[in-house]
Amino acid sequence: MGLLARWFRFQPSEIDGLMLDEFRDWVKEASVQIKREHGDD
Repeated sequence: MGLLARWFRFQPSEIDGLMLDEFRDWVKEASVQIKREHGDD
């Protein structure tokens, strides 16, 4: 939850409202973006 709050500026209520599949998709997207930003392939 902290990752989504920090990376995408999600509010706790927004995160709480996500379905599990949506939550996983957002975490995966954050991971991709973080790796891209830091040059990790």
